[in-house]
Amino acid sequence: MLKQSPAPEQDQGSARNVKPELGATEAAASARRAAALPSAIYKSEYGRFAVVLTGIILVAAAAYLSLAYNWPKFSRAEVFFAECVREMFQADNLVTPLYHGTPFFDKPILAYWFIALSYKILGVSHFAARVPAVLMALGTVAITAVGGKHMFGSRQGILAACVLASSLMFMSFANLCMSDMNLVFFDTLSLSLLYLSLENEKRRSVFLYIGSLSMGLAFLTKGPVGIVLPAISFAAYLTISKQWHKIQLWKHVVPCTLILLGAGVPWFMAAFRQNGGGALSYFFIHENLERFAGSTYDTHRPIWFMVQSLFAGMLPWSIFLPFAGYDSVKLILAKGKNAVAALAETANKHIFLWLWIAVVCGFFSVSRGKIDYYVLPVYPAASLLIGNFLIAGADQKSKLVKFFSFFAPAVLMSAGAASLLFLPRFFNSEQISGWSLMPSILLVCGALMLTFSLKSEMHKAFKMLFVSICLLAVAFSFQIYPWITSKQAVIQYIPYIQQLEPNARIGVYTSLQNWIDEITFQTDREPMKIEKIKMAEEFLKAPSLSVLLIQENEYAEMSPTARASSHVIASKPFIPRSLNPMYFISKGQKLADKTNLLLVSNTALKQK
Repeated sequence: MLKQSPAPEQDQGSARNVKPELGATEAAASARRAAALPSAIYKSEYGRFAVVLTGIILVAAAAYLSLAYNWPKFSRAEVFFAECVREMFQADNLVTPLYHGTPFFDKPILAYWFIALSYKILGVSHFAARVPAVLMALGTVAITAVGGKHMFGSRQGILAACVLASSLMFMSFANLCMSDMNLVFFDTLSLSLLYLSLENEKRRSVFLYIGSLSMGLAFLTKGPVGIVLPAISFAAYLTISKQWHKIQLWKHVVPCTLILLGAGVPWFMAAFRQNGGGALSYFFIHENLERFAGSTYDTHRPIWFMVQSLFAGMLPWSIFLPFAGYDSVKLILAKGKNAVAALAETANKHIFLWLWIAVVCGFFSVSRGKIDYYVLPVYPAASLLIGNFLIAGADQKSKLVKFFSFFAPAVLMSAGAASLLFLPRFFNSEQISGWSLMPSILLVCGALMLTFSLKSEMHKAFKMLFVSICLLAVAFSFQIYPWITSKQAVIQYIPYIQQLEPNARIGVYTSLQNWIDEITFQTDREPMKIEKIKMAEEFLKAPSLSVLLIQENEYAEMSPTARASSHVIASKPFIPRSLNPMYFISKGQKLADKTNLLLVSNTALKQK
C-alpha cells in the first residue's frame, strides 16, 4: 500500500516543530556564551582589574569591620564625634553639634551627618559610629587603585591599593569614629580629579567641577585645610609642569569657586543663625589659626615630626619610600636631559605625587600643633609611588625588591614560630579561644609568600603580605580584643549603672577620667569626676544613692570609717590605663598585671 502524502496541516505542523529545535540550539549557544562571559570578562584587562580590586576591598573590609565591631571603647577623639551626634538626636538638632549639652564647634558638620545617618540605619553604638570611616577608607583604597591604573598601569594600581589598605595607621583610622578618614577620601578624590582634568581636554570642566565639589565637602569635613592643601598642591604642579594655560578664568576658576562655596558655606550660615558669631569665631580662629600657629596647641615636636610620622604610620611599606624617591629623582633628572615626550609625561606623574606629599608634610611641619595622623592625606600618593616601585622592581628582578620579597616571609614565619611558643606565656596561661590562629596565619601566609618569591612572582608575594596583615587584624580583633575587654571592669559595670534609679549619683575617680565620656555615651548619665580621696569619702556620705568607680589601691587609702560605712558591690580585674591597641602593644606582658576595679556604693546593693 502506498504511503499517502502528509496533509497540508501535517506539513505545517512539521514546519512548526523545527522552530523549537532551532530555539533550543540558540538557547544552548546563549547558555555557553553566558557561562563563558565571566571568564571573558576576567581575561580582559578591565575585568581582571575589577575582580582583583573587589577582592582587595573585601579583604580590607573584613579587617576594618572586625576591628570596628570588636573594639569595646572609643579611642583618641572618637567619643567627641559619637557623643555629639547622640546628643544632636536627643535635641532634634542636626545643625549644632552638642557635647554635654553645649555647642561644640571643633569640627564642621559633615562627619557628624555621616555618623547620624549610620545611627539612623544601625542604631546608636560604637560600631555604627565607626561605619562611615570604614566606608571612606574603602573608597579611598578604590580611588587609589583606579588612579594608579590610570597613571602607571593595572598591576601598579592594584599593589598601591594593597599598600594603602594594610599600612599601620591607615588601618587604625579606618575603624575610628573621627573626621580624618573623610578628609583623606575627599582629598584623594579632589587631587585625582584635578590631575585627570589636565589629561582630558574634552571632560576637563566636568572633572574640575566635581573636584571642586569634593574640596567643598572636604572643607565641610575638616575646615580650611580641605581646600588649602589640594589647591596648593595642584597650583604647584601647574607651575612646575607649565600647564596653567589649560585653566581658564571664566570657564573653570569662577564656576569651581561657586561650586566650592555652595558645598561648604550653607552649613556655616545655618550655624551662625543658631549660635551667633561666636561659633564661627571659635572654629576659624581657635580651632584653625591658633591650632596652627598659637602656643595653646604647641606640641613641642621637631620640624621633622611629620616625616617621622609618615614613616612610622606607613609601616611595613614605608621602608620602600626612600628607594621610590631615589628612582623618582633619577627619572626627573633624566627628563631634563631628554626631550622624549613619554619620559616627560612619566616624570610629571612622579612630580605630581611628590608635590602632594611635600605640601601636606611641609604645611604641618611648620605648624606648632603637630599630630601624627595629620599626615594621613599623603598616604594614597605614597602608596602609588611604592606600588609603582615594587612592580618595576619585580619586572626588572631588582636585587633589592627580591631581597625584601624573601625577607618579609622570613619575618612572618619567624614571628609565627615565636608566637606559637610564647603566646600562651604572654597571657599568663589564660584561656584564649583558638590561640594558635594568629601563629598559623603568620606561618601559612609566610610560606605562601615564600613560594611566590621562589617562583619570581614577587608582585604576588607582596599581595600576600597585604592579605596576611588583614587576616592578622581579623584574628587579633576576635581573639585579643575579648581578652582585653575581660580586663575592663568598667565595661562590665555599665549594665549595672544603666539599671540604677534616675536620681542615683555616679562618681568616677580621677585615675579613671578617660572613662567618663564612655559611661555617658553608653548610659546617658553624667558621672561626677572625683579628684581626691577626701572628695570620694564625702561623695559616699551623701543620703541619696551614690555609686563610685575606684581602683582597689586607691580605695585602700580611704579612712577605715569611710570604708566601713561603704559597700564594695563588685571587684573585677582591670587594665588601669587608656584602652587602645597601641597601648596594648607597647605594654606587652605588663598588660596582664593584676589590678582590680571596685564598684563601691553607700548602700548595701547587689550587682544585677
